[in-house]
Amino acid sequence: MRAFPVRGNQCGASFVEFAVSIALIGIFVGVLLERTSYYQEYAEKTAMESTAENIRTGLRYKVADLILANRASEIPSLADENPMNWLGERPPNYLGELDSAPADEVKGQWYFDKRNQELVYTVNNRRHFSPSTYRDFSVRYRAMRVSAGAVTDSSPKIGETWVSLVLVAEYGWFQ
Repeated sequence: MRAFPVRGNQCGASFVEFAVSIALIGIFVGVLLERTSYYQEYAEKTAMESTAENIRTGLRYKVADLILANRASEIPSLADENPMNWLGERPPNYLGELDSAPADEVKGQWYFDKRNQELVYTVNNRRHFSPSTYRDFSVRYRAMRVSAGAVTDSSPKIGETWVSLVLVAEYGWFQ
């Protein structure tokens, strides 16, 4: 006598059931990979923008230090510096000061282009990135002198010129 009764000749899943199972698993894996790719790109965008904000904060501290030391006349000279110098610690993906663009294509790295006086971030995950110019997958910032009235109307007139970190060309990401 058998403990489990057997119905007909069926001993397992049919080929159709197996194919449907494989197809569903494939769809789920595809969706998982797509979402993972999206979140990697979103994390890169967030890290890049966070570093740019940290540089802006470093500029504010540098300006405050100059004002407190009664050296406000030196504020315009900050526009000639590498903005990475305003950070307490440089990010680990910073290549350094270069005379021109790197010979090898770098992705996910910062560098300071001394020739153009621009801080450049090269985008690694480019799927949803829309560059400002054709095939230039980079985001460029420049320290620029601005007049005191252009910063805000209520800003104190300690010096005639201030410095701001500005985006050189607009870009699109996740539009």
